[in-house]
Amino acid sequence: MKIKTILRKSPLYAVASFGMLLLSGCLPSFNSAEEVMEYLKKKFPDHDIVLSSEYKTSRGLMEDWRIWKFTLSGYPKDTFEVASHIGSYPFPMMKTNKGIISNFYKVVTLRREREFEQGPLKAFDAPTRRIWHRFPHTDFSLRAAQWEVETLDDIWRAKRLIDAFEQFLSEEKVGSHAHYYLRMYMQGPCYALGGGNYIDFMDNLETAEPGEKSPCYLKFHIYGDVNRQEVCQMFYNSVMKFHQLMADQGNGVTKDNFQAWAEQQLRLKASLPELSTEEERDSLRKVLVVDDDDVRRVFIDMGQKPYMMVTLANSDMRPNSRGIFFTYPQLRAFCLRSGLRVQGTGDHFTVKGVDGSRYEFSIHFYEEKKDVVGFEEDTCYYLQNGRKVVVQGFWSPEECVNDALVRRITGRDVRQMVVR
Repeated sequence: MKIKTILRKSPLYAVASFGMLLLSGCLPSFNSAEEVMEYLKKKFPDHDIVLSSEYKTSRGLMEDWRIWKFTLSGYPKDTFEVASHIGSYPFPMMKTNKGIISNFYKVVTLRREREFEQGPLKAFDAPTRRIWHRFPHTDFSLRAAQWEVETLDDIWRAKRLIDAFEQFLSEEKVGSHAHYYLRMYMQGPCYALGGGNYIDFMDNLETAEPGEKSPCYLKFHIYGDVNRQEVCQMFYNSVMKFHQLMADQGNGVTKDNFQAWAEQQLRLKASLPELSTEEERDSLRKVLVVDDDDVRRVFIDMGQKPYMMVTLANSDMRPNSRGIFFTYPQLRAFCLRSGLRVQGTGDHFTVKGVDGSRYEFSIHFYEEKKDVVGFEEDTCYYLQNGRKVVVQGFWSPEECVNDALVRRITGRDVRQMVVR
């Protein structure tokens, strides 16, 4: 009963406390015009500032605003706003957070955006111009630009656009504050390889909302002084990796450009020991998919191009999960390329092995153990001639098939195929 009494009184207590704060004058008041001017002088020390004597005030449950207009020498085309802002966090009405903010960067960026569209943007080809989208914005904030790219080539088109706009913007000496999100909806199958339960089984891969053009997409963030070349190369690598895990093509990935990329990755890996500093090696590792770690991606050569990229695990942390591991779509592709008869799609198929057995695989042949952190106690299985066979020592929910099972089905030794 005592708990219920406290719960009934708590809303009244909050109101009473708020009233006491009002009466005691503890809630912050707006900054004065003099304080706002001092803020502007510190923020723009090399400019003449004209601050309007008039202001607008608005009040709400969560925040209050008092806004002045101002101008700066050197920016004759622009009129800016500066605000004294009082906010409530974490409770409504308890307005204890106070600060001053200006929309200088937003105003200059949006003006340069319009000027860029009227000039430099026109010099780009149509596929590049298609990617360009304006920055969304609120009263005082500039939000990240949301750009959609469809193909591998689009990634580099987007980079050239960002480079050009950032150079154009830098002429105003406003610094690098713009953010860009590059999103690619994945073409072809997007199987929930994570035990049939989730799609986001690799970095930067996200599940789309119902009704979007694809069940999943890759998303990368470019901002500030981040190395755009590195980010775009990581994006490019992720597209290749995704289509390898799905054992298909799409988003501009072809057999030829995948093979060219794989050979380039192997050349980069070979050059790693030649680099003289750890900084150089770290920089290269960011764009390197294949490496010499205990758990790494490797290419296998089946005697016909292109290579296939699979996971090699040899970690002392998980000694029972050593080997070369495939996703189900990769196993299906491997069986087809080995001349076996396969029925079904990458998420559920059957194959007749060289041993005469009929094997059935599905992303849904997976059982999670309840109330356990991680997946090492989960159960992954397949059917052999209709009989359930539990996979021992699988590597991950999306990579349950090891090279020993592949050899039993196809008669081929995957370990001998690894490209060194």
